[in-house]
Amino acid sequence: MRKHIRTPGNMTLTRVTTLAAGKPSLTAIALALLFHAGIAAADVQSLDSIRDVARSYAAENLIPNGTRSDVEIGSLDPRLRLRSCDAPLEAFRNHANRNSGRSTIGVRCTGTTPWTIYVSARINSYMEVYRLSRSLHRGQRVQEADLVRVEANVGRLGHGYFTESDRIIGMELRRAAGEGEIVTPSLLTAPELIRRGQTVTVLAETATTHVSMQGEALDSGALGDRIRIRNPRSEQVVEGEIIGDSRVRIPL
Repeated sequence: MRKHIRTPGNMTLTRVTTLAAGKPSLTAIALALLFHAGIAAADVQSLDSIRDVARSYAAENLIPNGTRSDVEIGSLDPRLRLRSCDAPLEAFRNHANRNSGRSTIGVRCTGTTPWTIYVSARINSYMEVYRLSRSLHRGQRVQEADLVRVEANVGRLGHGYFTESDRIIGMELRRAAGEGEIVTPSLLTAPELIRRGQTVTVLAETATTHVSMQGEALDSGALGDRIRIRNPRSEQVVEGEIIGDSRVRIPL
């Protein structure tokens, strides 16, 4: 983005906006060098001061609560010469940034000679997550003994992770996984508790009534799925929610 500004020497300065990931584009560098070549060293904004502002912003806004974390700020091209800002520098980020891992932080000057630059940041946050204690094959259900808690840099776990074992135990693997692999949401799927054609127990309950009968499942499904069940005697078909292995609850 360019913004033209008139200066005392009748020189037109251009607002410098670099690309994401903290690496200025060649166009941005060329503009900075072209329009700021005559700036005295004392009038040049320190690149370290820009990085310090970005680091402080990241530490205050991007680190998850309750984690052991640190911030790495990307370097800036040493050829970049921005006029020293006569107002406090401001940092900001776009809403697409994550609270861990890689982010891009904007630093801007809103003073007499405005400019904006983007700096890359990596948030390293360490939490205890679950990995597999042994190799498991596709379709196998995860048991408590299959899990081990380890500390990991969740900022580098782009595919997700789990901090609670009850969200893993009983789930089924979508694919084979090796010992030591971090358990991610994409690795797991809810197990199929009922298969089509299977005989199931159908429960119907109210505050004062409890009815149990046998039925034939017309659909397959996992916990929480709604499936159709047929009463083999009356041939009546009803719909219910899977609440466990071979168990379906229907409303009365």
